[in-house]
Amino acid sequence: MEEMKSKTRKKISHQKSHAKRKRVGAETDSSQTNGGEFKGFFKETFEFLGELYTHNSVTWFNKHREEYEKYLMNPARAFVTSIGPFIKFINPTFDTEPKFNRTLVRLNRDMRFAKKPYKDFFLIRFGKGKWDSELFLYLDRNGIEIGSFVNNEKKDSRRLFEENISAHVSAFLEICRKFKIGVEFSAYELRSGTEPIAEKFNPKRDHIKFRGIDYLIFGKELGKSDRTIYSKSLLALAMKIYNRLYPLYIFSASGDPAAECEEYSNRVGLLKISST
Repeated sequence: MEEMKSKTRKKISHQKSHAKRKRVGAETDSSQTNGGEFKGFFKETFEFLGELYTHNSVTWFNKHREEYEKYLMNPARAFVTSIGPFIKFINPTFDTEPKFNRTLVRLNRDMRFAKKPYKDFFLIRFGKGKWDSELFLYLDRNGIEIGSFVNNEKKDSRRLFEENISAHVSAFLEICRKFKIGVEFSAYELRSGTEPIAEKFNPKRDHIKFRGIDYLIFGKELGKSDRTIYSKSLLALAMKIYNRLYPLYIFSASGDPAAECEEYSNRVGLLKISST
């Protein structure tokens, strides 16, 4: 997560100035303002989140509202709009409106239960309702994570994700093999902090570790130095990950996960998505 270095002061100064002008043009481009074509996040996105982490106050936020809109909200809306048709292809019932309380989670905290007024992270989510299992893109000052949130909380004396895996172990392991849900992804428990289950997820070894856990995350992290974050290639990467991890959603929400995974495999399958 180091920053790039220069060559000749004069030349590089000109190049940096040109690159900065080019970046700002993308940030203020109307195509990214209200949900147009996604072109990537920006270095300033993570600078804003880092400063918010340090200066978490209403006064500071109001002074930096313009950066919040340019560097965080504009590309976030564009991301949702651009990937929306793909999400609908995976699951037509998922919400894809680029609006707060739909796919975009507000930074504001409920001050009845919080000491600081803002979250220092930002969440984009695709699902049906709050705290339902979902696909997500998470940003904080260090970078991003793309993945699947699984709600395994007990409802009506049942933990559906856990119960479905226990009843359909072979189908679960087979769909993980078929969609390459494995060591490229980490798995951890979501609490007030995070508790690792496996840095490199191995379905055969790790599926028994889910017992009794309310909330699970399966994801892939990219540090803020990863150039993919700053280009539209991030869109293709997110599609690949959502395509591969969606069977986890099925196991967390379906009454017949084996049949639904088979339907998903036949209708969608493991897609080859180009980043160009």
